[in-house]
Amino acid sequence: MIKKVNLLSAASLLSLLALIPFLTTPKVNACATTDVLTQVAIRGSQQPATQSGKFNQSSDGNCLGNSVTGTTTQLYVGADPVEQTYEGNQFVGGGEFNQTGVSSPVIQTPVHVPVDVYSPAHDPNFFGF
Repeated sequence: MIKKVNLLSAASLLSLLALIPFLTTPKVNACATTDVLTQVAIRGSQQPATQSGKFNQSSDGNCLGNSVTGTTTQLYVGADPVEQTYEGNQFVGGGEFNQTGVSSPVIQTPVHVPVDVYSPAHDPNFFGF
């Protein structure tokens, strides 16, 4: 019985020692840019809406632990054909002092949500007038 306890104690101690490098390693927080564009067209025109977004996201290459978030909503309600365009520019840099020497990529997340709805209520020709 004594040998089993000593063997289990030694295995437990070795398991804990194996975790020390992971517990003592400094964290590296990546930088992130998020740009969310929502374009909504509720139109009476038979022609579909033209909806586009251009996302320019960049960093100085020496960024740690910072983030930039942008949200834009474009709304059109009417009878005419519609064109919705967007050009967003985001830059992230600086942040915490990197003590690890490990560089982290900047996480870039552009999100485009186009919503194009034909509405007979906005179509002057729908009822034949």
